[in-house]
Amino acid sequence: MGKTTPSSSSSPRWQRQPAERPGQILDAALAVFRNRGFGAARMDEIAQKAGISKGTIYLYFESKYALLEALIDCAMAPVAAQLKVMADTVQQGPVTPSLRAMLSFAAKRISDPKTGAVPLLVISEAGQFPELARLYREHVIDVGLGAITALISHGAKTGEFRALNAAYVARLLVAPMIMQIVWSGIFAQPSDPPLDSRALIDLHVDIFLNGALNPKPQEVSQ
Repeated sequence: MGKTTPSSSSSPRWQRQPAERPGQILDAALAVFRNRGFGAARMDEIAQKAGISKGTIYLYFESKYALLEALIDCAMAPVAAQLKVMADTVQQGPVTPSLRAMLSFAAKRISDPKTGAVPLLVISEAGQFPELARLYREHVIDVGLGAITALISHGAKTGEFRALNAAYVARLLVAPMIMQIVWSGIFAQPSDPPLDSRALIDLHVDIFLNGALNPKPQEVSQ
């Protein structure tokens, strides 16, 4: 009998096109990092998980640290960058709708297990690898939190918000998102009722606005 040709659906993973490999490797790296921890993870484990040779990884990523940096850049840095774009587009008018849209956008993104796993990984490993915390701070926190702070400051200047410390308010505003990431990744149990992350954030924004909005908006002199 002649040899049969396997279908594309049953082809070994190492036969995938090279263009697919960076994502394939990053998916495998995230799975191994979550299971073993960043410090204990080995490149050969990642290669085995991805179904490729260890040497193939080094064609795309020079180190284990480079893998984690790429995960941050792929999963969370675009979220922070989009928050900045959304904040920068507010030129006039109320900022509340934009602030609500920004928080809803971020909540939707971090509710994705792959996206939410990255900040959780950084939080869990930051004590042992402080350079990871610095990397995440530069690529994600400073950009995203800076955008939210700027928007709140703008709202205070126009009289829409009360005259509060914008940097403090921004931290209080994003804190529930961090807690939700930790809760979903560590404390949640299979028996827990489903939790709608976006509904939780919407409720938080409503409560926040009740405290931050200026009860007597004032016209700001031009």
